[in-house]
Amino acid sequence: MDKLKNSIKIKLKANKKYSFCTCGKSASLPYCDNKHRTFNEKRDTNYKSMKMFSEKDTTILISSSTWENIEK
Repeated sequence: MDKLKNSIKIKLKANKKYSFCTCGKSASLPYCDNKHRTFNEKRDTNYKSMKMFSEKDTTILISSSTWENIEK
């Protein structure tokens, strides 16, 4: 996977908590909408959202191998 090609640039605001999807099932990728809970129950998996908190305004690149067909 080309990390830069498949990454999404996100601006994080200072002192705000973000939850990012790790299961790839969220309707609001790259953000978590808790669909992993149902997916975990059905598939006996243990996906959890990735929490991020920035102390200052910053921009990050984020990607996941579980995200499919994401609009950038």
